[in-house]
Amino acid sequence: MRHAVSFFVVLLLGAALGGCIRVSTHVAVRPDGGGRVTERVLMNMAYMKTMMAGSGDVQGKMEKTSSPDRKTLERNASAMGEGVRVESFRHYREGDFEGYEAVYSFSDINRLRVSGRPDEGVERDAPAKGGTSSREPILFRFSKGTPSKLVIVMPEEESLLKPAAKSDPPSAPPTPEQQKLSLAIIREVFKGTRMTLSVGVEGRLVSTSAVCREGSRIILAEVDFDRLLGDENQAPALLNLTGYGSSPDSVRDMLNRVPGVRGETGREVTVLFN
Repeated sequence: MRHAVSFFVVLLLGAALGGCIRVSTHVAVRPDGGGRVTERVLMNMAYMKTMMAGSGDVQGKMEKTSSPDRKTLERNASAMGEGVRVESFRHYREGDFEGYEAVYSFSDINRLRVSGRPDEGVERDAPAKGGTSSREPILFRFSKGTPSKLVIVMPEEESLLKPAAKSDPPSAPPTPEQQKLSLAIIREVFKGTRMTLSVGVEGRLVSTSAVCREGSRIILAEVDFDRLLGDENQAPALLNLTGYGSSPDSVRDMLNRVPGVRGETGREVTVLFN
């Protein structure tokens, strides 16, 4: 069966494999089409140390994960598209979470390709032909003017919202006992985990088709697991996220109303700004 919300399920799986993590990617674009991509990747080091115990050089692996070298960052820049450059890099910390903040610059957002999977972490997939990621990326169409126009094109195969096909029969939900145990495990694994993918414009926002935004910042996808998992009554939302008996309408209705989950549901988002 196809999952109801493939994009968010990907986030769930990525966090489960990587431990307690916080990943944010923000694209800031100027009216001339240039801008920056700010990426933060943080991990709960205590959790990582426990998970890696007995796997050899624990400290070395943790340092490599939380602090990529220059060559890795340059490969990441190359995967984002032609003309993308590493602008700055620094160690970054939020409470028990440690990692890095990398800033990449670009001169033409039309050439920028941002991963549709912000959970990919430190090093992206090996670039395919043409210097882009092998996964379908988020693309941008920009035209300079008064105002300038930006169209954000979400990935088709890994779109933020991908309902199950109407012909797919709904799966039977888990029993209350299974559900309670699963929630307890998930709460522990995802404690402190947050993932965000956003786009912002530098200048005055004239209009936008975005439905999920904060000022001039458009939230393409955001999951805050502490909020999502903080209430026992959120169980139906978790079932929807994993595809149990969900429908396109019920998932769209849930998104942006359930605490801890929000984002854009459309294939394209248009922004006019100057």
